[in-house]
Amino acid sequence: MNYTLQFVPYNSRLKLLKAIFNGLVDGGILVISEKLVFENPEINQLMVDLHHQFKRDNGYSDLEISQKRNALENVLVPETMEAHILRLKEVGFEHISCWNQQLNFASFIAIKA
Repeated sequence: MNYTLQFVPYNSRLKLLKAIFNGLVDGGILVISEKLVFENPEINQLMVDLHHQFKRDNGYSDLEISQKRNALENVLVPETMEAHILRLKEVGFEHISCWNQQLNFASFIAIKA
C-alpha cells in the first residue's frame, strides 16, 4: 500500500486497514509507505525544506513546488510515525517496524501473527 492511506479520509483509515488485516492469512505481510508529519515543528519544517530542495535539485521550479503543495492541501493528510504504528497495532498486527525512511517518507512492514 504505497502512498494511498494519506488520501483516505482520516475516519475511514482504521476500517480500511481492518479489512486488509482480515483478508490476510496468519503470517501475511502488509507493506505500507506514507508521507509523515513530525510533532516537533522545527524537525517537520526541516524535512519539508529538504524535500523541496530535493525537488529543486531534480528540476522542479519553485512555482511547480508551490502549485503541487497547494493542490494537495487538505487532500493529503499525513500523520506521525507513531500514529501509523499505533493504528497498525489496533488493527491486530503484532510485528511492526519502520524498515525505510527518507526525509518525511517512511515504509513500514506489519506482520499478522
